[in-house]
Amino acid sequence: MAAMFWIIGARLAEREVREGALRIEGHLITGKTTSVPFGVKWHEAHGLTIVPAFIDAHVHLSVAGDVTLVSRAEVRRGVAGVLDLGEPERLLPFDPRPLRARYAGPLMTAPGGYPTQTWGKDGYGLELSSAGEARDAVARLAEKQARFVKLAFDPRFPLLRHEVAQAAADEAHKRGLIVAAHALDAESVRLALDAGADVLAHTPRDALPADLLARMKGKWVISTLWAFGVSPDRLRALKEAGARIAYGTDLGNEQTKTGIDERELALLVAAGVDPVAAATRDAADLLGFKELGRLSVGSTASLLAVRGLAPQQLADPVWVMNCGKLVV
Repeated sequence: MAAMFWIIGARLAEREVREGALRIEGHLITGKTTSVPFGVKWHEAHGLTIVPAFIDAHVHLSVAGDVTLVSRAEVRRGVAGVLDLGEPERLLPFDPRPLRARYAGPLMTAPGGYPTQTWGKDGYGLELSSAGEARDAVARLAEKQARFVKLAFDPRFPLLRHEVAQAAADEAHKRGLIVAAHALDAESVRLALDAGADVLAHTPRDALPADLLARMKGKWVISTLWAFGVSPDRLRALKEAGARIAYGTDLGNEQTKTGIDERELALLVAAGVDPVAAATRDAADLLGFKELGRLSVGSTASLLAVRGLAPQQLADPVWVMNCGKLVV
């Protein structure tokens, strides 16, 4: 039988914060109450707040370092799951346990396009010349268990032709994959949406015109505000237009670090976005991690005990639990 214990004395933070206790059996949350039975095994969390472990919806694990070491550091510092939005095909399928991951494989781009002339020379970009090549590339990635594809639009370099980008997006949607796009300026956002993108992998630097903001209703934006020096006002406008927001750091970028980034959380707050929701429930919804991001019965017991919900407190957990076990 799985070991069973209660986490007691804490506040539980989901949509609201209230006192409560969680029963943990094996790797799952199996009970929630305000009155713990007498005589049970327990783990004291008096004065602390329990939140779900975080999910970073934009990372590049192999760019950040040795994947095994980076993954362990992520879990140790409070991140239970990630979306890797740029790995070479040769590294797929990709399973960086103990970290849970979804991934997109290489960035799909035009011949000579971003990022093949810069950081992505070694397979991180996949050059596509025709609609047939795009469909074949998506099929290969799907066979390698990718759940996302990523289209790259950067006007400093050659851009994917519309019919090529659209073929990639159409094939992805047929196969149940989600289409993300690297698009930091307004015209690149337009190209991405015209192709069929579901997700902006970054908050754009540009202020988007009203017609583009209207097209973002119901779509996703991954924050990455700190890594690209983007004003929180850009994200606020997208949120107010009805876009859904997920926390992401672009780990692997030179401005980033493993674990929960309080700088990114502070920028989310400045944008009027709840950082806990963006980094737990909402990121889990985007990635399709039904078992992560919540404190509900049946969820995986991947949890953080924090002193409070300010960005610096969230980024410095008192303890981390992954799949029912304290991480040391």
